[in-house]
Amino acid sequence: MDWISVLKVAIAFIVLAIAARADWRTREASDVYWMVIGGTGMFFLAAQIVLDGANIIYLAMLAPIAWFFVDIFWDRKGMFEDGISPLPLGLYAISFGILAMMIYLYNADIYFWKLMIVPIMFLIFILLYQFDIIKGGADAKALIALSIMFPLYPIIEPFPLIDLPYDAAQFVLPFPLLILFNAAIITVIVPVLLLFYNLSKKQVRFPAMILGYRMPIEEAKGKFVWPMERVEEGAVKFSVFPPASETLNEDLDRLSAAGLKEVWVTPKIPFLIPIAASLLFSVIVGNLLFLFIR
Repeated sequence: MDWISVLKVAIAFIVLAIAARADWRTREASDVYWMVIGGTGMFFLAAQIVLDGANIIYLAMLAPIAWFFVDIFWDRKGMFEDGISPLPLGLYAISFGILAMMIYLYNADIYFWKLMIVPIMFLIFILLYQFDIIKGGADAKALIALSIMFPLYPIIEPFPLIDLPYDAAQFVLPFPLLILFNAAIITVIVPVLLLFYNLSKKQVRFPAMILGYRMPIEEAKGKFVWPMERVEEGAVKFSVFPPASETLNEDLDRLSAAGLKEVWVTPKIPFLIPIAASLLFSVIVGNLLFLFIR
């Protein structure tokens, strides 16, 4: 058994689970969680290069990876804001210089490109966040940190159940992207779970029953939920996708004044929860796409 992979999965999942719990309860997840995953991942990445007997020069890859990662958490001015900031500009110049040199020297080595998955994933997740495909900053940081921890598919015999068809398949859907992909699939399962939950409670209203559940109005106050019902122009109206409201308690009070005791709500489920579940699913099951690639 690959104990390094076991340790990596255990550390990443435990930290993700703690972060997801914090996000669920407070809607905040400290950057410390991602620093732990990313920092530990840097250690494992260096150890893996040495244990694999790879070209020792590949350790230089850790410098730009470390800088790109640290800069995510550095609350600083822009490099060209109020003049030129020489320190970050210099560090980026050095980092890109190292990557350019490595690409020039080792572009024919597949091991090098396995390491390049990390900065490439950084770029992809940052772009997905900028284009609002990944909604939360904590989600993007979590995925970036996981890119350092898992640039490649962790192999823990007999897992994953779906084998990699060939080594280069690592590049078809890199493991960090697989975590995001499977997390999205898990999110889609939530409406099915809500459907069965509401059927068990005999709370039938479509499509509300696949988007949320009924909750006493007083209980909804202070909860992280969006009411799917609200009072507009003196009438109670239903909205499948309720807009975010800064006056949740006032909205609920108006519903109560209109005679409602309970309200249909949709829960605010932090995406860190599907990400944590996806990590385990991806490690155990693997990439469903590989069922069709042989």
